[in-house]
Amino acid sequence: MQPRQPSHADQDADQDDDRPGAARPAPRTGTPRDEGVDPELLGYLFDDSPPAPPAPEPARRRVGTALVESRRAGMADAGVRALLARKLCRLLPDLPPDRRDKATAAALRTLERLARDHATHVRTALAGALKDIACAPPAVARTLARDVERSVAEPILHCCATLTDEDLLEVIAAHPAGWALAAIARRPAVSAPLSCAIVDTGDVEATGVLLDNDGAVIPDDRLEDLVERSGGHPDWQAKLAGRSALPQRLALRLAEFVDDSVADLLRRRTDLDAATAAEVAAVTRRRVAWAEGRDPAESPGRRAVRLHRQGALDETALGDALSWEEMDFVRAALALRAAVHPGIVDDILRSSDPRAVTALVWRAGYSMRCAMRVQIRAAGIPPRAVLNARQGTDYPMPAADMARHLALYGIRS
Repeated sequence: MQPRQPSHADQDADQDDDRPGAARPAPRTGTPRDEGVDPELLGYLFDDSPPAPPAPEPARRRVGTALVESRRAGMADAGVRALLARKLCRLLPDLPPDRRDKATAAALRTLERLARDHATHVRTALAGALKDIACAPPAVARTLARDVERSVAEPILHCCATLTDEDLLEVIAAHPAGWALAAIARRPAVSAPLSCAIVDTGDVEATGVLLDNDGAVIPDDRLEDLVERSGGHPDWQAKLAGRSALPQRLALRLAEFVDDSVADLLRRRTDLDAATAAEVAAVTRRRVAWAEGRDPAESPGRRAVRLHRQGALDETALGDALSWEEMDFVRAALALRAAVHPGIVDDILRSSDPRAVTALVWRAGYSMRCAMRVQIRAAGIPPRAVLNARQGTDYPMPAADMARHLALYGIRS
């Protein structure tokens, strides 16, 4: 008797035999394959051994159904993997916390694979579905938080409650892109260690986001540093003036150099004690008196000369002039105090070179705080390019370097 030839049905059955250890045919030629979730991870679902009693939890059955459907649809398809990511994330809150449960363990392993998927939109789909889930698997959240793609990492860094301070500090220590720092700064609650780490990166945008966040705890020493640095970053000033936890001494310091709109914010604060409120009001009155004391018949240059002869061409006068954007007065004051020809002062301010501008203010005998304001207001240097003070108040360059920058403009010691 001749052996029976296998029928097409038998061949199909052999091809569909997915029992553990069963022989499997080689993949069809031309079938696209990628590095997505390995279907063999789910082999236990297709075991031909006697079935175990059905699990009572409906979430487990739904996990199994989602995995089986995805396998049958073809896990090589990135769209299927993205759909699976969303389904599993929706089921996470209903899964038992015991990671040794077979269905739960399989779901977690699948999510970990999806978090490393080569297709960006699969990882993006997973991040978008996982960001608001309180029970998000920590390993998956950490992997997504370190992703180089903004669409993947940003929602996790911003929203995911599973990430600990230690996780986020590790991300910051890795010197991520500015958008990653800003995402952390926007979290509903930002602890003091996280705030310090963000401020210490020197990222201007992320620091501004942090100042806008009422849920961010910023220690006083960092706030003091930001107040001093805000002379070079005017967009921080209103944010600082509006912070509910701003110490009163810093509110008064801020009032010394902010423009009138920010000074008005400080005046309207209700948490200042009587003495501080009076000092803020005095600063405001001084600003008003500066503007009202201008003689229309006296040019800004002549006014600068008069104050210089009176010994009153100090930093307060220059600060008031900067606040009122009296740039002709500022240029004349710098020329008089630095003993430099006004034309050279104009050349330095037009150069947009923060080092040369800083050196000019140094030669004029003003503080580095003043130099930061001159860079922004008089020289038009963008905040990102401003040369900042060292330790909040000190000049960041040695005297020899500043003299060298001035020598480029013919200014000799």
